[in-house]
Amino acid sequence: TLQTQRDEVIGLLQAAEASVGEAEAKAQACTERAHASEQRSTERRAEAKRLAEGRQAHQRELGRVHAAMEDAQDRRREAGERLARHAARNEQLEAAVETSGRDIDRASTAEQAARDELLGLDDTTRSAEQAVLASVEALEEGRRQSSILDRDHNALELSRREAEVNRENLEDRMLEELELDLGLTYASWLEEADVDTVADRDAMVVEVADLREQIKQLGNVNIDAIEEEKHLEERNDTLISQVADIDEAARSLAALIAELETASRSRFEETFALIREHFAGRDGLFRQIFGGGSADIYLLPDEDGNIDMLESGVEIKAKPPGKEPRVISQLSGGEKAMAAVALVLAIFRSRPSPFCILDEVDAPLDDANVGRFCKSLEQFLEHSHFIIITHNKRTMLSCDRLYGVTQPQRGVSRQVTVRVDEVGDDGRLSRSAAARAIKNDTPVEAPQTSSLA
Repeated sequence: TLQTQRDEVIGLLQAAEASVGEAEAKAQACTERAHASEQRSTERRAEAKRLAEGRQAHQRELGRVHAAMEDAQDRRREAGERLARHAARNEQLEAAVETSGRDIDRASTAEQAARDELLGLDDTTRSAEQAVLASVEALEEGRRQSSILDRDHNALELSRREAEVNRENLEDRMLEELELDLGLTYASWLEEADVDTVADRDAMVVEVADLREQIKQLGNVNIDAIEEEKHLEERNDTLISQVADIDEAARSLAALIAELETASRSRFEETFALIREHFAGRDGLFRQIFGGGSADIYLLPDEDGNIDMLESGVEIKAKPPGKEPRVISQLSGGEKAMAAVALVLAIFRSRPSPFCILDEVDAPLDDANVGRFCKSLEQFLEHSHFIIITHNKRTMLSCDRLYGVTQPQRGVSRQVTVRVDEVGDDGRLSRSAAARAIKNDTPVEAPQTSSLA
């Protein structure tokens, strides 16, 4: 029985061992499946993390795209508005051109009529000149005759006075020598004459006495008085003509001054608006140099609140990025220099020239602002050359060619010319530059210590 039980137990044990093996195999398989599931879960979590990061990146990119689309829409709207303004301006210009053409035709017709009238006036002027010449000759002849008559009159007057003096002397001599008063004799003769004649003669005697008294009061006769009067008349006519010329010149000058003021105001207003757009516009030089911010230039009104284009002062308002709006006098030294550079370049853009000289404008600037300053000059290089006097290395690195002065010996200066593309990374000049310097007898050993321009 025990043997049988032992055999059964052994069978059960073997069945149990087989079940345990199967269970271990199943457990191993489950463990392997669990490891695989964990690996897949880890991979899926990593994939989910990558997808989340990609989704966030796509969302950021989508935000940038939306911002770019809004910016593009704003620019498109602004471009449409500018296009509409340009179209309206074009229509106005076409109308102005048509009006100018009609004005030119009318002016040509008026010019032809004026020329015809001018020819007629020339004929009239020649006739008037001939008449004036004839009148002048007649006037000269009349003046000669008048001079002759004046001379004869003076001679007669002198003869009369001489006769009067002789008569008075004779009366005195008769009264002294013969005690005969010719005046009383003449009076008695008048008593014996006709009554009407006596009355007339008395009046005449009184008149003669009055005339003699007046002649005595006048004193000596100035024979040159008539000639002086003629000269005074000529001088008076000359002065009148000069006064008329001065009045005409004053009127012409007043009209010219008014015309110049009108033209100056128009040109100043146009230039001021252009410089303001270049300086403070959306794409103005202030925003380019400062990397943002805003600025404006405006004219200061007078005490009555009026703005005179030719008399008002100019105020500059600048707002660098991160600061409140303020006038330029409240900015720091570097900000003032940057704003001044922006304004100078805005003025230069409104009226560019082939050459521009800048004298140490980058002295108060730091390295970042020097880089912005050099970058702002690149937009002008298509039509202008810049000559910059500087001691800043960043500005020198932005130049195409350096010119300087060095002192190899005390008191002896020499010119140094260096092309930037001929300088190696180690600061040494290329062989071609050294050979050219030796040929030109120019020192090449100290370009970094020179005062470069």
